[in-house]
Amino acid sequence: MKERVLALYNHKAVRIIVILILALMAAVSLYRGVTNALHFSQDFQWDAAKALTMGIDPYTESLSPTGALSQGDLKDYYAYYEGIDAPQKMEANQFPSLLMLLYPYTLLAPSAARLAWLVTNLLCTLGIVILLRFTFLKDCDRFLFTSLCLLMVAGTPYRNQLGVGQHTLFSVFFFLLAVYLSEKKYGKIPAALSLFVSFFKYTLTAPLSLYFLYKRKWIEWITSVLLHVLLTGCAAVLLKKSFLDMILSPLKVSSALLSEGGLDFGALFHGSAVSLVLAFLVGILLFVLSLKAKEGCDARLLTILLLWSLIMLYHRTYDFFVLIMAASYFTEDRKTGQVTTAGNIMTGAYILVLYAVFFLLRQFHESAPAMIFTGILYYLFTIAMTVIFCKNCIGKKNHELLGKA
Repeated sequence: MKERVLALYNHKAVRIIVILILALMAAVSLYRGVTNALHFSQDFQWDAAKALTMGIDPYTESLSPTGALSQGDLKDYYAYYEGIDAPQKMEANQFPSLLMLLYPYTLLAPSAARLAWLVTNLLCTLGIVILLRFTFLKDCDRFLFTSLCLLMVAGTPYRNQLGVGQHTLFSVFFFLLAVYLSEKKYGKIPAALSLFVSFFKYTLTAPLSLYFLYKRKWIEWITSVLLHVLLTGCAAVLLKKSFLDMILSPLKVSSALLSEGGLDFGALFHGSAVSLVLAFLVGILLFVLSLKAKEGCDARLLTILLLWSLIMLYHRTYDFFVLIMAASYFTEDRKTGQVTTAGNIMTGAYILVLYAVFFLLRQFHESAPAMIFTGILYYLFTIAMTVIFCKNCIGKKNHELLGKA
């Protein structure tokens, strides 16, 4: 049976057909994502960044609007969404140091900014593909790598990510760029700057940044954090607020979204304090694993950080396009040629998780039964992968790690 599967996988005609089907699906998905982005991009947070540049506190306007937003480009911004029957209100759930990264876009009118952000996300998509080829998916054969990239674009999460103008593509690109710059020894400062920018989607990239602690890249990690501290101080001066207020205010805004995620703890526990306690405990676990993991577990650790980051904090399912990065765990295993039965089972489970998240949820319109099924599957897979990781990458000698399933 195994030989037949491998023969089918390696058959040239089969590969061509698979690539053509995925390419067609990806093209349709990309077209719809681009169309939606030009029309909507409602999560861009251009309004919050624009308010900040005007000296208006975006957090006050999110929590207790004062009417300060009914002027200039901001007035036109909200009028546009009213006109397409998609009314918006400010939800500045990003820290001020992150909103400042959008400053170049605030120099543009809202319509031009939407287009510029779409182009940015498309370029980041290309950048993600290129950087994955040079980092975590460098051991993929050409067919598998091409299939994974097309699958990412064809999936519902990517299409929705692009369409609503989210920031995960932007952040993941800069995280991978930081990894690449660090690995290629282009200098600590360029890597630190890239990591600093990647924190734009901190609910994803803050856990992923623990990878730098595993690699003992302390200077890059600390510098990236200190830069945000510095910019937060600048925002406090600009808005005439305290530094602490600049930290707590965006958290107050984001707390209102705690129960509105997809498969995360907040959605599971309806935004209760239990979800925050669990997130804290998982964060401690990931921190310890990052420090204890032995050399040779790069892809394995990244996968564990990735899987937990998507559920420990607020995420809608449009962020789950990054799951293709978890393929690095399995391609690293196969590089050694010593794949066990358990490894094959987990590979099958991974494929099932990808299908459920990328397509099944859309097919059933993210109905409660579909979300429950996908959630159970995802949590079981994540826990199993973590157990396997701890068994193979914690407390073992370096030479014993290679070839473990």
